[in-house]
Amino acid sequence: MTQQDLIAKFERDTKKRSRWLRFLLVLDQMLNGSQDETVSSHISRTGEHKWLCNLLKKLQHNHCKRSIG
Repeated sequence: MTQQDLIAKFERDTKKRSRWLRFLLVLDQMLNGSQDETVSSHISRTGEHKWLCNLLKKLQHNHCKRSIG
């Protein structure tokens, strides 16, 4: 990926998500220990800690499944 591609991706992201949502995403990725994967996608992919997915379903239907990708 070129530098121009990264800049374009960043600009699209700033239009798509508010500063607060971007902060929460970074925090989520830091908690998971990966800049490319959130806690939700990790849980969904590995099948561990299903109780957390059940809790997150209350915020967004199928949250863990949606987070994979």
